[in-house]
Amino acid sequence: MERVVHPFRGIRYQTPEYRDLSAVMAPPYDVVSEAMRAALLGRHEHNFIRLELPQDRDGEEGSRYLQAAATLRQWLHDGVLVQDERPALYLLEQEFASGGRVWRRRAVFALARLPERDERHVLAHEGTLSAPKRDRLELVRACRAMTSPVMVMVEDPESRLLALLNQVAAEPQAEAEDSEGVRHRMWLLHDESAIGAVCRAVGPGPLFIADGHHRFETAVAYRDEMRRAHPKAPAEASFNYALVSIASAADENLKILPTHRLIAHRDGGCLDRFKQRMVEEFTVEELPAPQGGGILSLLEQSRPDLHVFAAYCGDGHYYLLTARPEAPEPLQRAVDALDVSVLHTRLIDPVLASAGAPAGEDGRVSHDSKADRIACRGANIAYITEEAQARAAVDRGDFEIAFFLPPTRVSDVLAVAAAGQRMPGKSTYFYPKLPSGFVFSRASEDPL
Repeated sequence: MERVVHPFRGIRYQTPEYRDLSAVMAPPYDVVSEAMRAALLGRHEHNFIRLELPQDRDGEEGSRYLQAAATLRQWLHDGVLVQDERPALYLLEQEFASGGRVWRRRAVFALARLPERDERHVLAHEGTLSAPKRDRLELVRACRAMTSPVMVMVEDPESRLLALLNQVAAEPQAEAEDSEGVRHRMWLLHDESAIGAVCRAVGPGPLFIADGHHRFETAVAYRDEMRRAHPKAPAEASFNYALVSIASAADENLKILPTHRLIAHRDGGCLDRFKQRMVEEFTVEELPAPQGGGILSLLEQSRPDLHVFAAYCGDGHYYLLTARPEAPEPLQRAVDALDVSVLHTRLIDPVLASAGAPAGEDGRVSHDSKADRIACRGANIAYITEEAQARAAVDRGDFEIAFFLPPTRVSDVLAVAAAGQRMPGKSTYFYPKLPSGFVFSRASEDPL
């Protein structure tokens, strides 16, 4: 059985000053706003945001990548960052509160061998965009490093990986608390027997991408161009691998938040068209707004064979929408059976298309799957995970209507990816996000 994951000599903050990484860690680049970036820069002179999300100097477009590379070299020279002498796996625990309880998710940082054209040991469920990939590729080229990981899962039907990760109980080598109150702890696994056991539990994969599709495709593109530049590089050259964080899909702590939809339209008849379409496609039940929110628990309690959503139009009431079964029942692809697909194909996309929003090749309204807000010719769609914030946005008049969805299940992600299909944009929000700055890897022609 070929091993697809490997230990590596990670680069990290190692001095006693940085055992607590709270001041220097950063979120992944794609969730960092300008205000958040400014706050991180002010938190510490060595905050990892200077590598993960650099900015151009005034009047020097593209200079941010060279700045990041220069910063990395300086921090390595000064001993702010140090590369480990021995290969290791790096166990990360994230402790967080959600739904009235505390969760503890564990995963392990490793290097995953990038697949060749005829291999399928890394499977995706989401489409990507060219602009973020160009940005990440320029950063990898300049720094010759993978600064943040791709979050992946393995099926782990017997929970072997989960058991191995959960048995580690020593004092962590590093820890931190982020601005959302998530506690992060990291352990180094140097023992060869422990490393071998983890690698065998992962086996040949497949690895299912949970988050970081742009980073994964960037790693493949970088690998291909490095092979052209260094045709005699060894097979174990570090550019042949991607930095990944591997979790067990059997872990109940692997949490996906729902991503609700907020819609505004300059056409005054948009809300009426949504209400008309709701009656045509769904059984509609009017409900009083729960005190303090709480519609999500109602959606999660619905029968799994039904597609149930909620709409809020700012009138103090929710509308519970249960999709009417189609007759005759069509043969469905895995992606077609998702709640998010049903909501878009039977309600959101037809209404927006009738108002002139452009459609993609699959017939869905086309939009930027990575943006928090997108524009569709006369319409705005925003994505939000917090029910109370979504309702407040409608009450303020910022949006006409909010649609609430139950969270996508981990099993759905596995099924769609295994079938080689892609979910609609903003179908999954794995929470919490992986931190940047705990450990990262080289990406050069040198061997691991």
